Amino acid sequence: MNKVVITVKSSFEYHVKHDIRDYLFFFDRNVNVRATEFRGVLIIETTRDPKYIASLLINAPIPENILTSIVPIITDGSYSTITEVTDEVRKYISSDCEGYTVRCRLRGSPISNNDCENAIINLLRSLGFRAMYRGNTDCAVIVEGLGNWFGVYAGPRSFVRV
Repeated sequence: MNKVVITVKSSFEYHVKHDIRDYLFFFDRNVNVRATEFRGVLIIETTRDPKYIASLLINAPIPENILTSIVPIITDGSYSTITEVTDEVRKYISSDCEGYTVRCRLRGSPISNNDCENAIINLLRSLGFRAMYRGNTDCAVIVEGLGNWFGVYAGPRSFVRV
């Protein structure tokens, strides 16, 4: 199953979950939208390409102030060290990109968001890419974590909302 991690305005999870499922059902009859143990975080499981589903959601008639972030997951797994995360990110870095914006949201993790972002930025810079925390770049690396599970997106910014 492919995944898309989204965050929604706190306390809107239940209603938005159903709206998202109803909207995506037309495009994927097997779509599943589930809440996580983390407030405001939903996971969409789909048989379709997660970038396609993310594009649909970015253009969905759901206000941005309710549907706050959309991240298609291109790879996921379990981790216990930052090296495991950066090793996975390294596999998806593309020479088609000039620069990367890096964001980590590791909820319930012993690894801090800052440590994750610093490690990925250092990796990207060592590979010759422009990498930054904020700003305009053509690509992004986003790591979403829930406990010891993590999902990675690395690619064009057009497929994410953060």
